[in-house]
Amino acid sequence: MKKTFLTAITAGLFALNQMSFAAIEDFTVSLDAAQAGTAGSGGTGSGSGTLTFDTVANSLTLNNITYSGLSANSAFAHIHGSDTSVPGQSAGVLYDLAGFTTLGGTSGTFNGTVSLVNGTGGFSLAQQVSQLEGGLWYINIHTANFGNGEIRGQILPVPEPSALALLGLGAGTLVWRRRRRS
Repeated sequence: MKKTFLTAITAGLFALNQMSFAAIEDFTVSLDAAQAGTAGSGGTGSGSGTLTFDTVANSLTLNNITYSGLSANSAFAHIHGSDTSVPGQSAGVLYDLAGFTTLGGTSGTFNGTVSLVNGTGGFSLAQQVSQLEGGLWYINIHTANFGNGEIRGQILPVPEPSALALLGLGAGTLVWRRRRRS
């Protein structure tokens, strides 16, 4: 039993070590008029989707982010961000998303990969990654009715389950099963 338990612990630690170098981080975005501050003035759109960040390539992939119900045709779409762009505060444009959706309608979908560029918005790559991981970036869709943006959504990291907790659960289950058989 000790040999099996030690083998399981060693395999789990090896797997945990490999996971610590993962190159992909998952994010989610939920866009609405309330976040843009337009809900009370006629902003009507909404949207949602996921994004993945490749930490090796420094690229952010937009995975079928959909939006609909805008009060007017979309005119611009951007990723905004800064060191302080918490919900409700505006920040400068970092990346234009016009090439990742078809503008000019009241609904659409974002797909594609944005390569992060050192110096964008005056920020180093390390600063941009820190802002993204800290939930300080947002997507803003501008329309003819709302030049500052009709809908907006913070890009938020998806919490990952604790790998160590899962390892402990697995080891505990193994011990419980062994004791039960004895």
